Amino acid sequence: MDAQGKVRMNGIIGTVFMLLLATAVVPPPVAAAGKWSRRQARLASCPRNRTLARTDTKTCPATKRRPAITMRRACCYNPNGRLVCKPFGPCPPRSPS
Repeated sequence: MDAQGKVRMNGIIGTVFMLLLATAVVPPPVAAAGKWSRRQARLASCPRNRTLARTDTKTCPATKRRPAITMRRACCYNPNGRLVCKPFGPCPPRSPS
């Protein structure tokens, strides 16, 4: 391998290393949304011993401080066969992100 080939190989290795480093530093999108996304995911799912019947949505109108937001909730059948829906909760006053 000549000198120019070594320089090219070092450049490729350096580029791959920088790409791996950059992806390790940037948090995933779910972590960026944080508490709001985790809460919405929890409200739109059922516990282990229940069966998901449907998911309902509610749209909170836009305000000066945030855009319109769609909230979700799950309606689940409990072991006795009764349909139970989780609460929607209030619309947030500010943007959740």
